[in-house]
Amino acid sequence: MKKIQSDWKKIGHVPRKDSDKIWKQFKAACNHYFDRIHAERNEANKELMAAFEKKRELLEKVKNLELSGERKSDLKTIKDHISEWKAIGHVPSNKRHIDSKFNKVLDGLFGKLDMDKSKVEMIKFENKLESLAKPDDTRLLDNEQNFIKKRIDELKGEINQLENNLQFFSNVDESNPLVKDVLKNIDKQKKDLKIWEDKLRKVKGMY
Repeated sequence: MKKIQSDWKKIGHVPRKDSDKIWKQFKAACNHYFDRIHAERNEANKELMAAFEKKRELLEKVKNLELSGERKSDLKTIKDHISEWKAIGHVPSNKRHIDSKFNKVLDGLFGKLDMDKSKVEMIKFENKLESLAKPDDTRLLDNEQNFIKKRIDELKGEINQLENNLQFFSNVDESNPLVKDVLKNIDKQKKDLKIWEDKLRKVKGMY
């Protein structure tokens, strides 16, 4: 529309007897267009605010959730609430903090379950991705992908350093406390690296 208005100015003058009439027609058409745009935006904002209210209600519900102590049943309950949260959809950009609050509550709930760390991490991460994915804007996903790549590089560097440190113990038995500590650390870092590489694959799959 801005280009159309610019083109209008470039066309130049018309006969004075037609000038006012055609200008009023053009101005009315522009106003009609912008009125429609504003109406659509207002409607979209209403939908986003309605989604925020639903998420706020669900957040309170999940905060007060009592787990049964049966892992399989509790995991299903948590996943059901995650699915419900995703189904609500996006909220206004200045209200996105509610997604972080929800993830924090999930951390507490998952912490009560006796589950493999990597599985828990991926469930939480998949939920986080839903809040980052927007059909017309990939900036949040781009930022997340860059952060993950940086973390992967850091972990690879840490693992490499630890493996180099092992060379100082080449003639020492693996039962040595120092060697055991380094090996344990390497194992932990490699497990973390696997999780972050899985996260990177998930992010790439969102594009």
